[in-house]
Amino acid sequence: MDAITASSKVALPRELFIAAVARVNEWRGRCLDAFTRTEEAVTECLACLAEVEGRGADVRLPHLVGQRFEALASAIGPGGPFEKEAGTTAATLEQCRAHAEARNMLCHATCKVTLDPYGQWTAVFRLVSLRSKRLQRDTLVLTETEAEQLRESITRSGKDLCSRLGQLRSRFRKPATE
Repeated sequence: MDAITASSKVALPRELFIAAVARVNEWRGRCLDAFTRTEEAVTECLACLAEVEGRGADVRLPHLVGQRFEALASAIGPGGPFEKEAGTTAATLEQCRAHAEARNMLCHATCKVTLDPYGQWTAVFRLVSLRSKRLQRDTLVLTETEAEQLRESITRSGKDLCSRLGQLRSRFRKPATE
């Protein structure tokens, strides 16, 4: 038996890994919370725009989240029925859509957590999917620092979009009847 084989069978303290997995799950949960808040705002805005007399008839209300982002982009983007009122909201929507791949990984991939000698984690996400009737395997590897930067970007762009979509909805909200 050589030194490499012998050392690979030595168990490290489980507490370190349990704590690291808990930190990864907390980070992942915060990212998912930011995604769901953004998805809710997109859905609310689509529903509001679809109710606008005349122009709302052109707004699609699809079931799948990715399709809702696409429908909103069509409604508020260049040539869309709400382009004028949306202003720069379409650009903000695109910033959020840039996180679609990360969202897919965080929602659907399995995750393995590793630790460096200083206790900093690295998360390895592996996603198995079907594309064009073929099995596809994707991997995303994030260090703790990279993951936190990603979470901040997801949260920042999501909050910005939620705010802008709220302002857009307020332009079309029907006054409450007494």
